[in-house]
Amino acid sequence: MEQEMTYELAVERLETLVREMEQGHVPIDQLAAKLKEAQQLLAFCKEQLTKADAEVQKLLGDAAD
Repeated sequence: MEQEMTYELAVERLETLVREMEQGHVPIDQLAAKLKEAQQLLAFCKEQLTKADAEVQKLLGDAAD
Protein backbone atom coordinates (compact mmCIF):
# COMPACT_ATOMS: atom_id res chain seq x y z
CA MET A 1 0.00 0.00 0.00
CA GLU A 2 1.44 3.38 -1.04
CA GLN A 3 1.72 5.97 1.71
CA GLU A 4 -0.11 9.28 1.21
CA MET A 5 2.27 12.15 0.62
CA THR A 6 2.61 14.62 3.45
CA TYR A 7 4.79 17.69 3.79
CA GLU A 8 7.09 15.85 6.20
CA LEU A 9 7.47 12.85 3.88
CA ALA A 10 8.16 15.12 0.91
CA VAL A 11 10.87 17.01 2.81
CA GLU A 12 12.42 13.75 3.98
CA ARG A 13 12.50 12.38 0.42
CA LEU A 14 13.90 15.65 -0.89
CA GLU A 15 16.66 15.59 1.72
CA THR A 16 17.51 12.03 0.68
CA LEU A 17 17.68 12.99 -2.99
CA VAL A 18 19.92 15.97 -2.26
CA ARG A 19 22.22 13.88 -0.07
CA GLU A 20 22.50 11.19 -2.77
CA MET A 21 23.33 13.78 -5.43
CA GLU A 22 25.83 15.61 -3.23
CA GLN A 23 27.60 12.37 -2.43
CA GLY A 24 27.67 11.30 -6.07
CA HIS A 25 25.46 8.25 -5.50
CA VAL A 26 23.16 8.96 -8.44
CA PRO A 27 24.18 7.32 -11.72
CA ILE A 28 24.24 9.85 -14.55
CA ASP A 29 21.48 7.99 -16.43
CA GLN A 30 19.16 8.47 -13.42
CA LEU A 31 20.06 12.09 -12.70
CA ALA A 32 17.33 13.66 -14.85
CA ALA A 33 14.64 11.50 -13.22
CA LYS A 34 15.91 12.36 -9.73
CA LEU A 35 15.96 16.07 -10.57
CA LYS A 36 12.40 15.87 -11.92
CA GLU A 37 11.27 14.12 -8.72
CA ALA A 38 12.98 16.83 -6.66
CA GLN A 39 11.17 19.55 -8.64
CA GLN A 40 7.83 17.83 -8.04
CA LEU A 41 8.57 17.52 -4.33
CA LEU A 42 9.52 21.19 -4.11
CA ALA A 43 6.30 22.20 -5.85
CA PHE A 44 4.28 20.00 -3.47
CA CYS A 45 6.02 21.49 -0.41
CA LYS A 46 5.50 25.05 -1.65
CA GLU A 47 1.80 24.34 -2.23
CA GLN A 48 1.42 22.85 1.26
CA LEU A 49 3.16 25.83 2.86
CA THR A 50 1.00 28.28 0.90
CA LYS A 51 -2.17 26.49 2.00
CA ALA A 52 -1.03 26.39 5.63
CA ASP A 53 -0.12 30.08 5.55
CA ALA A 54 -3.52 31.00 4.10
CA GLU A 55 -5.29 28.98 6.77
CA VAL A 56 -3.23 30.55 9.57
CA GLN A 57 -3.88 34.04 8.21
CA LYS A 58 -7.61 33.28 8.05
CA LEU A 59 -7.61 32.00 11.61
CA LEU A 60 -5.68 35.03 12.83
CA GLY A 61 -8.10 37.30 10.98
CA ASP A 62 -11.09 35.50 12.50
CA ALA A 63 -9.56 35.77 15.98
CA ALA A 64 -9.03 39.52 15.57
CA ASP A 65 -12.73 40.09 14.80
